[in-house]
Amino acid sequence: MALSEYERKMLEELEAQLSDEDPGFADTLKPKPSPKAAARQVSIRHLVLGLLVVFGGIAVLTLGVSAEMEIVGLLGIVVMFLGTWYMTTGIKSFPIEKAENDDPGPKRPKTPRSSRFQDFMAKQAEEWEKRRRR
Repeated sequence: MALSEYERKMLEELEAQLSDEDPGFADTLKPKPSPKAAARQVSIRHLVLGLLVVFGGIAVLTLGVSAEMEIVGLLGIVVMFLGTWYMTTGIKSFPIEKAENDDPGPKRPKTPRSSRFQDFMAKQAEEWEKRRRR
């Protein structure tokens, strides 16, 4: 369920108030990127050729079972495993590095805490009156 515009604004104000009052605690609550975060890229060539080899192995296995030849069936299983191995070698992963100069978003001008608190309380009182009138 998505937050309404009012709820989003309230959450942003609470976050700003927390970061002003206790910046150390606010930093501990922010999610940190995992050092093991990685992006994966699949090679289409490896994927297609690996799938063809796997289907060929299934065909050889089916042929071996229908002809009651255990060696041909085992050969089909080995071919399927080789096709799967070839597909997995086409997966490349590389670490995701976040640039340190990324702009986290628009910065709000600093206003005195007391005026922000008064604005917040005025908005709360206004919302209370709206709800009470309903």
